[in-house]
Amino acid sequence: MKEFRVAKCLRNDGVKEYAIFEDGSRKKLIQTDEQYGKYFEVDNELNTDCNTCLKYSFSGRIKDAIDTIKSGNGDCIKQLNLFGKYDRVLYFIDRKVGEELRAKSLEGWKDTKFAWSVECGNKNSFSGYAPISLKGERISMFDEDRTVKTFVTKDEAEEYVKGLLEKAAYYAKKLAEDYANAHGKEERKNAIDKTIKDIEEFSGSRFSVLSDFTFDMLTGDCELKSGECILDEYGYKVIQCIA
Repeated sequence: MKEFRVAKCLRNDGVKEYAIFEDGSRKKLIQTDEQYGKYFEVDNELNTDCNTCLKYSFSGRIKDAIDTIKSGNGDCIKQLNLFGKYDRVLYFIDRKVGEELRAKSLEGWKDTKFAWSVECGNKNSFSGYAPISLKGERISMFDEDRTVKTFVTKDEAEEYVKGLLEKAAYYAKKLAEDYANAHGKEERKNAIDKTIKDIEEFSGSRFSVLSDFTFDMLTGDCELKSGECILDEYGYKVIQCIA
């Protein structure tokens, strides 16, 4: 761990202790665990994706969390479940406690293999995002087979999503055209049914995220929400996972 000192700082809610780093990094609030004592949450300095609000976060970056502990810059992982799963890496002020926790962490994770996966879901849903299965579906708690589709590299995962978006845009444009040219309620319904059937045959699943992506690009009247065919209410993210 880089050099730091503990200093008291005045806040609106009173005087609090912070870890102040010599290299000018963000100061960290010192908190207290009832069992293990004082600690602070460390930043994810391995995440080079500086264009997101998760720049310092370990959420979706489980390999970064373990590598941070391996390097001596953290002791253990704390997981929070609040409208989604959030990982924190803690560093304890009492180094005897910290080293004991770090040793347990390293032992528990020593044989773990890591990979990349894709999570997606409605951006406005409290249920959060869910990983994509081998069948190309969002995994739910009700699925018997919850095997996650994994990729060796981040680039491979991003290429997979890119392919889904391109195919979804194709189906969305085609349905928008067929629906606009349809005469009467029955023809419009047939156009929708045909698109659903085509997506199912292509993806091999009735519940493929490809279908979710496609209809998210369309209004309720099957008009394109955007000429660029981008996702609207749906979202996705590429994350680190356990292989």
